[in-house]
Amino acid sequence: MPKTDAKESKFPPWSEVSKYGINTLQPGDEVKLHFHDSNEYWIIIRGRGIATSENVQYKLGPGDMLMTKAGDEHSLVVTEEMIAVYFYGVMPPGGRFGYLYRGIDPAFAEWQNQRLAAPAHE
Repeated sequence: MPKTDAKESKFPPWSEVSKYGINTLQPGDEVKLHFHDSNEYWIIIRGRGIATSENVQYKLGPGDMLMTKAGDEHSLVVTEEMIAVYFYGVMPPGGRFGYLYRGIDPAFAEWQNQRLAAPAHE
């Protein structure tokens, strides 16, 4: 049974998790509308907030899990000091970690096509 931590992020090939972390957020903090190349899951340990995923609002509290499909836009407004664990599912080959924004970052399929069409650098 392997072990990792949020900094190390070493996952065995059979793992269905590609990244995770623990966030402490204050009332009024906002996670702006964004998307990812993999599925993302938030588990609320403490606190409360209002999440939006694909234009649907959810009130989040302790024990809740928000499940966001790859490419779906989501955001969060914290209403009570929050501790949340997030993790990414399987990242497709060449997938991008971090926040991606509509109008700035292309969707994964479009981005992959651009990469494949670009000439290789020597």
